[in-house]
This record gives sequence, structure tokens and C-alpha cells, in this order.
Amino acid sequence: METEFDQFGKPIPVMEHGAHVVETDYRLFRYSKFALPWVLFMLGCFWVLLMLTFWRGGFSNIKDIRNGIPRDLEPWSNTIDGEGGLRRPIRNLRISTAVHGIVGVAIVALVYYSNPRPKLQMVAYLIAAVILIACFIQGIIAFCLDVGKTKDAVKCTTDPGTRVKECESRVGYAVVATALDIITAIFALVSTVMLVIWSRDETFKRKHRAWNEQERGISEDPAFVEEIEMKPIIPGQDIVHKSLIGFGLAATLISAILLLIFTIFIHEFRERVVGRAWDPTNNQNIAAWPKENTRFRLSVSIIAICLCVLSFVPYPKRIYVYVLAWLFFCDMVMHFVIFAMDVNDLGSAKTLSCPTGVTCEFAIYNATCFFDIFNGILILIYLGYEFLAKHKQSTVTVHRDIPAAPLEEFMPPYDSHPEYVPVVKPDGTRALEAPPLRPLLGVEVIEVEHPSTQDLSVTVINVTPGGAAQEAGIKVGDIIARWDEIPITCKADFAQAVSNAAIGSQVILQVIRQIGSTTGVEFCQLTVRGVPA
Repeated sequence: METEFDQFGKPIPVMEHGAHVVETDYRLFRYSKFALPWVLFMLGCFWVLLMLTFWRGGFSNIKDIRNGIPRDLEPWSNTIDGEGGLRRPIRNLRISTAVHGIVGVAIVALVYYSNPRPKLQMVAYLIAAVILIACFIQGIIAFCLDVGKTKDAVKCTTDPGTRVKECESRVGYAVVATALDIITAIFALVSTVMLVIWSRDETFKRKHRAWNEQERGISEDPAFVEEIEMKPIIPGQDIVHKSLIGFGLAATLISAILLLIFTIFIHEFRERVVGRAWDPTNNQNIAAWPKENTRFRLSVSIIAICLCVLSFVPYPKRIYVYVLAWLFFCDMVMHFVIFAMDVNDLGSAKTLSCPTGVTCEFAIYNATCFFDIFNGILILIYLGYEFLAKHKQSTVTVHRDIPAAPLEEFMPPYDSHPEYVPVVKPDGTRALEAPPLRPLLGVEVIEVEHPSTQDLSVTVINVTPGGAAQEAGIKVGDIIARWDEIPITCKADFAQAVSNAAIGSQVILQVIRQIGSTTGVEFCQLTVRGVPA
């Protein structure tokens, strides 16, 4: 195809079919990979604090919250009855079994989600396997110790006058906890075996795109495959292996959580006493936090849980995300405030004299204070990392493949039959005249509708080499925002501005351009050229 030139000797545009437009929109927010697991972890910690609040909140019913003193009075805390009839080493072993199972599963899930380099994946999976093996060993030991002790689980009450103790059997809870010992151990062992074997033969790994491309090239060379002793992967094998490992880990997690819950139930069968008969000095009628603390902590926990749930809503508008971040910040401050209130009241309770014949316990209240401050720190880390450290990577880049249309579609309208007065020579003959000119920029644009905001923009999809637009510095992908002082919001605005421009005049185009991972504004000085109409 021969190149045509205008009256200035510049080439007339030759259109290409199809263009790739890249647009970065600051109005949309992109979370980092860190956000999802951290928000899930925060959600779990907020739920624990909520349960602790109900546990020691002084609730007689949902509407009535009573004042109390944050300490437990236990008459048999130094005997076997202080643990619901079971020995403390068994309780500690069960808790250790459950925690090892939960931590092992969490490590595997986090590694699979974050998808680090292969060597780091292998090391992390081996660490998780060691932790799960520890869960298996401890579960077997706990089961062996529990088998003959299930009938010892009791719940006792002591008459405050005669100090005579009466106990009721709780053997059902002990049987369930013993069964969960062996179930958790078996699931942990099976999951560990599958994880170790199938993570080494490449069927339990998420791979980066670059690794896939490289390995695809390797697998096409049978000699190289044989040389490095790579085993070919059967189609669908990785899906089956991942599903089985996922099922095993999920079963381990569920059984470990249930084991922890039943261990706490049995632990709570220990006897606690209140009233003037046991505490004549302070007359402690209820073991609970002051009602102001309970109400405040209840509100803080519920707000935090709601904010975590709202964070999972797939609504990427930056304003919405910033509002959530501000609410998270306010909730963090409230966590620190309730921590100060709880520490003050707990310190006051510890200064009270402990009645004779009972032991004063503060463990559950210490745990509540810990989660007050810990949850506030979790929110602080989340806000600092997501909205400060990774703020520059939060913009969203949109890629589009747009089919090109003929250049004439984007030409400014003009009259194909202009009216003009002919020029007559002195001898009465008509003089030769140059044909009328129309503006030519050497640029092809298209009207693009944003997928989220439905706003229109004029995007450059082709620039003619040597044309006026290229000399002005306009590039493919630029969004034309203004023509001198005229805002350009659609294709009609751009066509009207071009048609009104005088041939040879200079205009300033304001364009929005992607620079790396961010979006910048550029100003281009363009000289309007003409082409015969």
C-alpha cells in the first residue's frame, strides 16, 4: 500500500485493526495478598473476645447484665475436682494436641494461598508436617491416658453451710473428648503422609505462570525429562491429590477445634462459689466483669466482626474501602480503651483479700485483657500495611482489547460540498484554486465506557508515525481529557473541538497516561495540520 501525504508533506494515517488499551483507575482499590488471611485471622480473634465477653459478662439474660468482681472463687482448685474430675496434665495435653493441629493446617493453607518460591514452599510444608506429626503423637498419648478415666468426669457442688460436696457424672463429655483425641491424631497422620508425598512430586503446588511456561518447554523434550528424572504428571492427578489433601486438612482442623471446645467444657465443670457464706468480707455475689466493661467490650467486638464481614464484600470503590479503614481505626482505639478499663478493674480485684478456704483465680480475666490489646494491635498492623506500606500498589489496572473502526468514523464532520465564491481573473477567466482543507491530527480514538463507573472517556488506540499527534508526544493508551480549555468527555466533544480548530493553530491537549503502576497527567502541544477535503 502506497503512503499518501498531506499538503505539509506529512503521511496520512493508515489504520490498524485492533488495539490494546491499558487504563489505571484510582477510584478503584485493590487489596494486597496479605489482606484476606489477615482479615480472617482478625475475625477469629474478634470472635474469641466476643465469646469471652459472654462467658464472664454477668449475663442473667440477654437484657440483664449484672455487676461483678473479675475473679473466680474455687474451693477445690488444688485437687483433682478443680478440673472437672480429670487431671490437669490430660487437659494440657488435649489443648496442645488441638493447637498443634490448628497451627499445622493454618501453615499449609497460608503457604498454598501466598504461593512462594518452590524451595520456600517445600520448607514450609515440611515444617507443617512436623507440627502435624507432633499433633498425632500427642493425640495418641492423650487417648491412651483418657481411655480408663472417662468415668472420672464430674461436676460438683458444695453446701456453703455444711461444706459437704455432691458430684454429678459428666462421662458423656469425657467420652466425646477421648474419641476426638484419636480422630484428630488419625486425620493429622493421614494428612501429613499425603502432604509430604504429593508436595514432592509436584502435584500439590500452585505454580507461577513463568514456572508453567518453563516447565512446558522442558516437558516437550523427552531426552531432557529422562535426564533430570522428571516423572510425567497424569492429567487430572494434581486435582485429585489437592482435593484429598484438602479434605484431610479440613477434617483435622474441624476435629482439633471440637477437641479444644470439649476440653474447655470439661474444664468448666470445676466448682466455683459466690456469696457471703464464702466471701464474708467483700460479699462477692457474681464472678464477672463490671457491667460497663461488658457492654463496651460487647459493642467493640460486634463492630469489629461486622467490619471484617463487610471487608469481604466485592465492592472495589476506593471511597467504600477508606470508610471501612476509618471505622477500623475507630474500633482499634476502642480496643485500647477497653483494655485500659479491664486492666484497671482487674488490678483492683487482685488487691482484694482472698477468703479463707478458697483460691482466687484470674486466668480467664487475664485472657480477656490479652485479647483486648492483641486485637487492637492486629487492626493497627492491618491498617499500617494495607493503607500505608502498600498504598502505591492499591490502584487497579484495566486491560481491554478494542477493535479498531475506520478512521473516517473519528474524523470531524465537514461539508463535502462547501459554498465558496470563485476567484475571477481580470480577463474574465476563473482562477485555479486550492481545494478546501480539513483538520488532520494523525490519531485514532475510540469512546470507552468504564466497566465499574459507566463514565465515558476518549482513548487513543492508534498514532500515525510522523503525524502531528506523534510529534506532540501523544501515545497509544492516552486518555484525552481536555482540548485547550474544553473538557473532552466523549467522542462527540473531541470531533467538535477538532472541527473548530484552525489549520496551523497550536492547541494544548491534557492527557491521562499510565506511568508504571500509577497514573499521571501530561500536557502535549499539538499543531493542527490540514488535508484536502
